[in-house]
Amino acid sequence: MKKASSLKSTVIVIVVIAIVLIAYFYYKGKSAPSASSSLLTQTSTDSSQVGTQVLGLLNQIQSLRIDSTLFADPGYQTLRDYSVEIPPENVGRDNPFAPLPGAPAPQTGSSPTH
Repeated sequence: MKKASSLKSTVIVIVVIAIVLIAYFYYKGKSAPSASSSLLTQTSTDSSQVGTQVLGLLNQIQSLRIDSTLFADPGYQTLRDYSVEIPPENVGRDNPFAPLPGAPAPQTGSSPTH
């Protein structure tokens, strides 16, 4: 009888291990490759589009020419700066949500009574 119970527990252990391995390979094989391959394809497409846009903007910037004769114009020379300096203001409290000093602490866990 001892031999039959040993054989039965060996078969149960093998079946449990087989179920665990099948479940592991099923979930690992199903979700990982499809998600990562589509992600890699989308990332490479997005990066190539961004690279094309950056190169286009860089070419536009390099082709800009500034006409400096504007700065020698008498109309430009007569311009004056009438801006007003803004005085520094008080900043306020470090943590505006902290309780005010000297204020009573709020009661927690109970409703106010009238």
